[in-house]
Amino acid sequence: MRASGAEETIVVPNARVLKLFSLGYDQLMADCWWLAFIQYYGDTKARLKDKCKYAYDYLDLITQLDPKFTQPYWFAAFAVGAEMKRPDLAARVIDRGLSANQNNWYLPFIAGINQYLFAHNDVEAAKYYRRAARYPEAPVWLEGQAATLEARVPSIIKEANTWTTIYVSTKDRLVKEHARQQLISLWTMVYQQAPLLKARVRARAELKLLGVDVEAE
Repeated sequence: MRASGAEETIVVPNARVLKLFSLGYDQLMADCWWLAFIQYYGDTKARLKDKCKYAYDYLDLITQLDPKFTQPYWFAAFAVGAEMKRPDLAARVIDRGLSANQNNWYLPFIAGINQYLFAHNDVEAAKYYRRAARYPEAPVWLEGQAATLEARVPSIIKEANTWTTIYVSTKDRLVKEHARQQLISLWTMVYQQAPLLKARVRARAELKLLGVDVEAE
């Protein structure tokens, strides 16, 4: 998988070739490569250097081997859409999940996150949120999120709302902590820069919920 050298090189096999040798154990192969991806992604210092250069290769392979395995689609948005700055490639992986998991509201929700936060396309994100909201088990706030994205609301509030939905809905520890750090950064900015006292009071309350206490004015 790795070749030695001054710069880390990772070779991820072609999915069609790997399937020829998996003897029908595609899901097992997907699990093995998922563990390899988690080890790769969890090496924070190295990923800061290479900007998750190989994330798409890993996730494209894993989701071809087992497209019904939903957890990789979160990382398609965050590792590929955000860290690699390739929301187009993230969308390609997530679309595979949408096709294979048509009874899961989470997939269009993730697609909407990728479009809003990383492709910066409010309109397309709102479409995905409304699609997710049609599922009976979808949370009620999805319709509100779609309306917020379409409304003339300050962009920092839209972004904070989006990160909040990620923070409260994900069960993945890495994604949850990333969302928390993004929220702390956004609400700190509001607290420090908002001209209205009402906005600063809300920012202080939100920060307190995130475990950050700031001095009252």
